[in-house]
Amino acid sequence: MHNKKILASIICGLLISSNSVASEDFKQGGTLTVPIIGTGFVDNYNPYTTKDLLHGVMFEPLLVFNNMTGKTEYRLAKSAEYSDDLKTITVKLRDNLKWSDGSALTATDVAFSFTMTKDTPAFDQKGIWTAGNLASVTATNATTIVFALNEADSTFIWNLERYHIVPEQVWSKAENLTTFTNPDPIGSGPMTEVTYLKAQQMEICRNPEYYLANRPYLDCITFRSYNDNSQIQPALMKGEIDWGSNFIADVENTFVAENPKNHHFWYPANDAIHLYVNTKVKPFDDLNVRKALSMALDRDEIVDIAAYGYPTANFNVGGIGELYDSYIDKEVTAKYKDITEFNPEKAKQLLDAAGYTDLNDDGFRDMPDGTPIEFDIEVVNGWTDWIQVVQMVTEYYEEVGIKANVKTVDWAVYDSSLKDGKYKMAINWSLVATNPILAYQEYFDTARIGKTWHAGHGVHSAKIDTLINSFGSTNDPKKQQAILNQLQEFSAANLAFIPLFSNPTWFQYNSSKIVGWPSKENPYVQPVWYDGGKRNLIINNLHLK
Repeated sequence: MHNKKILASIICGLLISSNSVASEDFKQGGTLTVPIIGTGFVDNYNPYTTKDLLHGVMFEPLLVFNNMTGKTEYRLAKSAEYSDDLKTITVKLRDNLKWSDGSALTATDVAFSFTMTKDTPAFDQKGIWTAGNLASVTATNATTIVFALNEADSTFIWNLERYHIVPEQVWSKAENLTTFTNPDPIGSGPMTEVTYLKAQQMEICRNPEYYLANRPYLDCITFRSYNDNSQIQPALMKGEIDWGSNFIADVENTFVAENPKNHHFWYPANDAIHLYVNTKVKPFDDLNVRKALSMALDRDEIVDIAAYGYPTANFNVGGIGELYDSYIDKEVTAKYKDITEFNPEKAKQLLDAAGYTDLNDDGFRDMPDGTPIEFDIEVVNGWTDWIQVVQMVTEYYEEVGIKANVKTVDWAVYDSSLKDGKYKMAINWSLVATNPILAYQEYFDTARIGKTWHAGHGVHSAKIDTLINSFGSTNDPKKQQAILNQLQEFSAANLAFIPLFSNPTWFQYNSSKIVGWPSKENPYVQPVWYDGGKRNLIINNLHLK
């Protein structure tokens, strides 16, 4: 069958793909230091069980869909082709790829890496197998991998960058992959050699067999563990770390002003932040209660006071924010605009009409049977900006007679609570992806329940599953936009999550020693440390000053 080169334009009008490899020959050397919020490092190099810390660093992606430039950045792969019927993807690897120990990296390793996640569902991060559409992944020769789909799906290609390519020679021998710590790791990314590991610091240095000539320019990356944002801020100011990806209070005065020549930040639009509501429990099963909880919030004030004005208040109730501005259905936003307008009096009226009144004169509303309404809003301990946001939310709710509490939890608790739908309300982000259809898939596709933080709210239907799945059966942008518009209407009508604001991409950098950073003047990639593909592109561009 005749194949079409998978230009991103097949899917969503992106530009012709490129490897984005610069020809400049910079001096090699230097160490990049980055902060990681957590409880410390352990001797574990399994990319699936280390919060994606190693993706794009020790493990190279096949390709990266660059949502900042609209380009497809080929990495281990040199091409990816869709068949005319959108049911087959043929991936070609670069020639003569090697693992960091010098052994050959072949299509067999790639096919194994994807098939492995079928046998280990916990690693099937994007549900490529559990969703049922992937029929097989086959290595047809040393550099060719064929992904066979059961149904046409022009979106399936986007999943490929999210899976880790690992050496079959090592991983096929592991008895239990979910507990496998991958000792003496062999990788394909720019930094593969672990030279130092302590609880508070880890150093990984240059891959001697990296496929890009003279890359990386840097010698090593040092990861430093911090408990929370408040520890990162002084470390940035002192020049102890080079790259910050977390909220910094009053960054202009606390960081930039210390050294205006070398201390910089760039905050382009990022994900939409919501209050996710568990509609399976009372009183959140009542749509009018959810509407009231949205109307009770002054989004502009929350942004200005709790988040120092860096985010953008999100009055779009259709599920997406500023990052996807070109996809937003303005008619849906206008139709449901009252839901996001600050109107505490209307919120009180809705709650009264729904039968939730103060029955014992304690200042807070009760259920019709007299049970007090009280719930926690979950947020990760150490996420200081979001803790401030949630604190303000509880104060607004108190003004309309609703008792809510800030509940700070460790990441592991937060992770399982959201995935398992055990929360009553939680602040969380939305997926940043090549196209907003993937955000809606995370919200509403029943196949994602239990696997993502975004689908545990209880609002799902077979009809919406069908609508989401129909997106990939076409590559017509107009038909795809019509599907997105219907999903925005569904989001607004059901209010499974209450929109708060569009988060900025938190990104601070120090150019005293290292340059090549993305910036407003050179926006070659969205500067997201926590995305392995984007991180990989930045690491490959950084070099000594």
